[in-house]
Amino acid sequence: MKRLAAVLTLCVFLLCCILPAAVAEQSMKAGDYTYILQPDGTAEIILYEGSETSLVIPQELNGTAVTAIGPSAFQANNALTELTIRDGMVSLGDYAFRRCASLTKVTLPATLTEIGMNPFEGCASLTDLTVSEGNPNVYLADGVLFSREDSRLICYPMTKELSAYTLPAGTRIIGASAFYGNESLAQLVVFDTVRAIGRRAFYQCGNLRYINLQDTSISTVGADAFSGCRMLKSIAFPARVNSIADRAFQDCTALTELVFPENITFIGEMAFRNCESLTSVRLPVDLTTIGKNTFAGCVSLTELILPEELFYIGGGAFQNCESLASVKLPAAVDYIGSEAFDGCVSLAEVSIPDTCSYIGAKAFNRCQSLQSLVVPSWTYTINPFTFSGCVSLTDIRLPAELEEIGESAFFCCYALKEIVIPDPVEVIGDKAFSNCMSLENIELPEDLENIGPDTFENCLKLINLPDLSDLYEE
Repeated sequence: MKRLAAVLTLCVFLLCCILPAAVAEQSMKAGDYTYILQPDGTAEIILYEGSETSLVIPQELNGTAVTAIGPSAFQANNALTELTIRDGMVSLGDYAFRRCASLTKVTLPATLTEIGMNPFEGCASLTDLTVSEGNPNVYLADGVLFSREDSRLICYPMTKELSAYTLPAGTRIIGASAFYGNESLAQLVVFDTVRAIGRRAFYQCGNLRYINLQDTSISTVGADAFSGCRMLKSIAFPARVNSIADRAFQDCTALTELVFPENITFIGEMAFRNCESLTSVRLPVDLTTIGKNTFAGCVSLTELILPEELFYIGGGAFQNCESLASVKLPAAVDYIGSEAFDGCVSLAEVSIPDTCSYIGAKAFNRCQSLQSLVVPSWTYTINPFTFSGCVSLTDIRLPAELEEIGESAFFCCYALKEIVIPDPVEVIGDKAFSNCMSLENIELPEDLENIGPDTFENCLKLINLPDLSDLYEE
């Protein structure tokens, strides 16, 4: 009984802790507004569903003072053209008015002191932004919105037509989405006080050609920071940079030159995907991992120098690098992800370290120039489609301890004439050698247990194949 009483007491205590928070988060309606109560008893607008073109944010809802507008509360409201936020408002949440495409005029109050990530991201018509006099934290400089508290550039409007801009001295942070979608800016000069560049900071700045990053003190380039900067030709990173986040330079189609500092240890997924003009990449010596699709679609890449400590190559890392002819993988490489070199149609030579233990599905799919390959001895499975479409492959040596060959593993290897399947192999997937039209000789293991019915489909020269129908997979 004492134990039961103790459990009940604990339950009551937990409910007392949880219920006030739950009540505080419960949303309420007032006309076109949905809001919640904050811990101080004031209201935060979390959704506006009205269609007013000229809107003044109310100072009260149902008699409760409004002091905050929550994240994305007015997102994609295309009716709104003019917005006035009156005194009493303290906080403006992340992306509060994101993609309000018709919004042209905004007045911010003197009481507003907290602004999250660019509340006007994607506001393609915003030309008139005003901050009321006397605001102690939020201010405009040449039409650009800043926060004094953290020395942050909040919003450089999409409609601003300057081709060159010099960041004010003392700016420490280029905020998330700060220059989002500005098509006029071609040159940005920054100072060494800059310590951070937020996610999507220069997203789709299609005319940006120059930024002197090497003069900054940043340690990380944020996700999507320069994604879609189609005119950016070169980038030199400051010495302190140790990581480049996901998609940071995706679709920078004019980028031809990369100079990495040696202490970069992380490059995120799709960081340089579709950098179509990039011809040479020398990765930093401390890099151990290449993420998913990091250099996928770099169709002009001809030179690739990988660091000696690299052990992980993510899925699709070099997919469709159509000009890459030769790759030497470091001895430390243990993992080659699915589609890692898929579509590298010029790849004629690749050296895989013998200790590599995993080669993913489609890893070398459509490598049309690849003529020979030695599969590492630590590999126990040839995954589906691994060498599918390697139409020039004539010589491949499989490891002695191989146990399984997956579906369509050598599909359409037109030039392959002979292959020896090691004795430990018990399973050969369906269509594994389908359309290998030059295949004349194959040695099958005695203890083979399962094979697909179309494993040797269209292997017209393979005439001495025994009857395998009793081994067909069900």
